[in-house]
Amino acid sequence: MRSPEAIGTAPDQTDRPLLAGGLLVATGLADVLSAYGTLRSGPFVVLSEGGLYPVDVTGWAWLHLAVGTALALAGLAAVTGRRGATTVAIGCAVLALAVNLLMLPYAPIRVLLVAALDAAAIRLLLRHRRATGRAV
Repeated sequence: MRSPEAIGTAPDQTDRPLLAGGLLVATGLADVLSAYGTLRSGPFVVLSEGGLYPVDVTGWAWLHLAVGTALALAGLAAVTGRRGATTVAIGCAVLALAVNLLMLPYAPIRVLLVAALDAAAIRLLLRHRRATGRAV
């Protein structure tokens, strides 16, 4: 619901996706912090019937660091309400969602929480794009 002062103003000025941008920044920072922690720690150890096997996830940590940084920047861009920022933010959020779901066996609780927030942000951005009538 718009305030009386906002009636008659341009949609770019009043309908900014603040919550979606905040969620994207928060999940991007969570990915960056998780990647930093993974880079600082040793490899994961997997227990199987054949014994213990070390699993090095350093490459995934660097991927999380890059995707988390891009997601946080896309969230900040989405808050500005610029024309292409919503599309970029949706693309970064979908990429972050896919990367997070691939890490599900290693950090299930964090991945489920971050994936839920990413999905909520994507839904908010899609609703914002539909409400403003902008395809790009």
